[in-house]
Amino acid sequence: MVILIFIHRKTISTFYGCHNVYHNGFEITLMQGKYILSAFCIIFLLITPAAASLAKIAAGSPVYLGENDIDISAALNGCHTIAWWQNGTSMDAQPAKNVTVYEINSVSDNIYHFNISTERFTGFTGTWYCEDKKPNFPVFDLRDPQVAISVWDLDNDQDVTGKSIPRATNITYRIDTNLYPAHNYLNRLNLNPTDRFFTVKLTDPRGRNVANIFSGSYGGATTLILPFDSNPQVTSSPYFWKNGNAWDHAARNIQGDMIYPPGTYTFTITQNLNNIQSSYPSSGGIGSEGTTTSSAVVTFLASDPLTVPSLLETTVSISPEVPISAPATPVAVTASVIPTSSPVAKKTTFAPLPGWIALFGIGIAGTLAIVRKNT
Repeated sequence: MVILIFIHRKTISTFYGCHNVYHNGFEITLMQGKYILSAFCIIFLLITPAAASLAKIAAGSPVYLGENDIDISAALNGCHTIAWWQNGTSMDAQPAKNVTVYEINSVSDNIYHFNISTERFTGFTGTWYCEDKKPNFPVFDLRDPQVAISVWDLDNDQDVTGKSIPRATNITYRIDTNLYPAHNYLNRLNLNPTDRFFTVKLTDPRGRNVANIFSGSYGGATTLILPFDSNPQVTSSPYFWKNGNAWDHAARNIQGDMIYPPGTYTFTITQNLNNIQSSYPSSGGIGSEGTTTSSAVVTFLASDPLTVPSLLETTVSISPEVPISAPATPVAVTASVIPTSSPVAKKTTFAPLPGWIALFGIGIAGTLAIVRKNT
């Protein structure tokens, strides 16, 4: 209930005989009935979101085999029976296929909840016309849904799906589809920007979902953490993930570990336009690939080159019990010949005596000579 509170000091007239209510000096008064109803209507309009849907079809717009619960009331414009003619066939001839949406002079909700069932419409792609009004005008253009995802090399502008590439290669995902007209306001009359039916998932070599991409290692001054484009609004084909080139595949986390390890990464796309998946086999089944789902893989090679240790860095342990075999290639060795006989005695040399000792000896010898002469 909505209660409007007014702060007054004088009494206000009662509503439908009810007395005014006072609380802590404030007067709480109910508005007259017509104003209460108006207030409710305004509040309802404010809190209720605008109707948004991909279901309402404009006349002549593309629709897709398997769509369910679509509103073709505007496209029919009073028509009751729709028909399909083979290309090149005159519309004056009997149509190859016709479908009565609802009987003349009857009221039916079928025009607001129409199914493009695979049982009824398979094999009849192309323009369907109003049959019971002249001139025959197009009601819708039926198409088989098609969707494909691939891995695109931005550096060389080429498809690298299923290939092994250097981890430094800039890549993105690419979507090719004929479903993009469903994101056009001219075709879907109640379209809202939030109405998206494509879902893309990226998984790493360990099967983990990749929800964010780093443009550099953790803590880097220019590093950005961007959300993965998992719910694209595809308005043209081909469509490219715009932030793919910002993804640094060699980024490391705060511990220094690789955020995106080398190995095989898988991109998977699914589309569910107006619950179209219920009209086809479950994901992965025959008939769903290329229709409601598609996948692509790419393998990142390790970016670090293999390191071959040098001879100086190599330590070899040799057990004393294991003999060392001679090298296969002879090695030239220059060596001195050592005789096996007894060694030759070396000449003895003496160091000269100091000079004062020699003079002292000469003096003594002279004295002895004089003494002998006198005697």
